[in-house]
Amino acid sequence: MIIIVTGTPGVGKTVASKKLSEALNLNYLSLSQFVIENKLYTEYDELRQSYIIDEDKVKEELEKIISTSHLVIETIYPSLVSTADLVVVLRKNPFSLYNELKGRGWADIKVAENVEAEILGVISQEAREAFKDKVCEVDTTEMSTEQILNKILNKQCDGPIEWLVDTKVQRFLEELDKIISSYENDI
Repeated sequence: MIIIVTGTPGVGKTVASKKLSEALNLNYLSLSQFVIENKLYTEYDELRQSYIIDEDKVKEELEKIISTSHLVIETIYPSLVSTADLVVVLRKNPFSLYNELKGRGWADIKVAENVEAEILGVISQEAREAFKDKVCEVDTTEMSTEQILNKILNKQCDGPIEWLVDTKVQRFLEELDKIISSYENDI
């Protein structure tokens, strides 16, 4: 069995993935750690403070593990995984997510790009394109780990989640775009 837990940074993937792997007695794999430990990246982006992955190498090395394991895979890149029995996309209210990421001390550009991706449902869309009806979205806003885990185990999906129906979120997206645009010369 392969379960992917995905979503933008700050939605609760790590804790939920580890708890899910324990509950189902499956191995846990952080794809980000896997990439770093196996040097499956091409460079380090100083501005965003993150690695640029080599997608082909990641897919190749991941396939070796998937073919012989039962896993919960935590990733922001669901389409890099070739197969899954369930794909859980964790979502979080953009205002709460912004505060979470700012609290981590991340650069403004990194926070803005990640919150914008959440608002636009970028990871959710990627998951749906790759895995169609195997996708379950869960809104983690103001939920405990136990509540999130119960929703996943009982396949109580909230999605598809559309943040842009809220005019406050639409205005927030405009503000995020201004932050991102201010870095255009650096990108």
